Amino acid sequence: MDEKQAIIALNMVPGLGSVKINRLIGYCKKPQNVFKATENELLDVDGITEEIVIEIKEFNFSKLENELKEAEKKNIKIITIYDESYPELLKSIYDPPPVLYIAGNNFRNADLNLGIVGTRAATDYAEEVIKKIIREAKETKINLTVVSGMARGVDIIAHMQAIENGFFTIAVLGYGLNELYPFEKNELVNAIYSKGILLSEFPLNTIATKQSFPIRNRVISGLSNGVLVVEAGEKSGALITADCALEQGRDVFAIPGSIFYKKSKGTNNLIKQGAKLVDSFFDILDEYRIKYEIEKKPDNTKIIELKGDEKKVFEILGVEKKHIDNIAIESNIDITKLNGVLTVLEMKGLVKQLSGKNFIKA
Repeated sequence: MDEKQAIIALNMVPGLGSVKINRLIGYCKKPQNVFKATENELLDVDGITEEIVIEIKEFNFSKLENELKEAEKKNIKIITIYDESYPELLKSIYDPPPVLYIAGNNFRNADLNLGIVGTRAATDYAEEVIKKIIREAKETKINLTVVSGMARGVDIIAHMQAIENGFFTIAVLGYGLNELYPFEKNELVNAIYSKGILLSEFPLNTIATKQSFPIRNRVISGLSNGVLVVEAGEKSGALITADCALEQGRDVFAIPGSIFYKKSKGTNNLIKQGAKLVDSFFDILDEYRIKYEIEKKPDNTKIIELKGDEKKVFEILGVEKKHIDNIAIESNIDITKLNGVLTVLEMKGLVKQLSGKNFIKA
């Protein structure tokens, strides 16, 4: 058994996480030596219990052999912290994963690795913000990698927008890659597999638990130069990623939101605590010495002057969606007439209709 096989085996031992594995290797000098150590030697390592010692001593190496064969069959790469291809950014954190399972492409060097996280119940406001940030990133023509967790809401929007704008993206998972295999069966998974990386530190058959997602959050921030929190409540999991980023010495950015909206509580609190307020991608670039140029485009924008009901309705709308009934109440315009006004504003490109008869400024 070589060094790589030994550390993959240790990663499969129940009860061992990255911190304990790194302690064991540090004590025993080599991964192979952990399996050769006596029970008393293993118990000398901080955090190693009798239960863990039994798991190490009784480890079935046929499981390792099956894991390696299955990964090869499914075209899943397994790298360890000793491999040259292991990301330097991630290697620099306190508790880097000893093993990474990779489906898709290899890691790429980028001008900036940006983690984008937020609530699973993302609003239209959050989606518009992400579109704006990544559209501005595209205008700079820098080499950007978007890192997120492929959860519902903000994460998925971030991955999708990265791919649509030609950026590399890394999805860090809180479970084994077998949960997604075959990767072609899901449109988003297949897109990331084809144009980015599906990444997990967990063995292939690991299922998701409440504990596994906070564990993966440190990898999202660990792979990133900075983390942007788009939308988050007071107890959002995205705030755990922000905390990890701070502990790792990474930059934390936050999108401001309405003081009346619960899903903005977390981001607004981050700004209070010192996170950089962001309303454009250029606010993020200010923190890094990255050279970029923006292609100047001719301004063909036509100035449209609004009067009467059109002006009244347009001024009522903003970046947060508003239902037509509420617009009618605020504008004091009959709903039948209001439908016509909104249609005209849409035709002028000033208003956008969302699902459920909700509207925002375009």
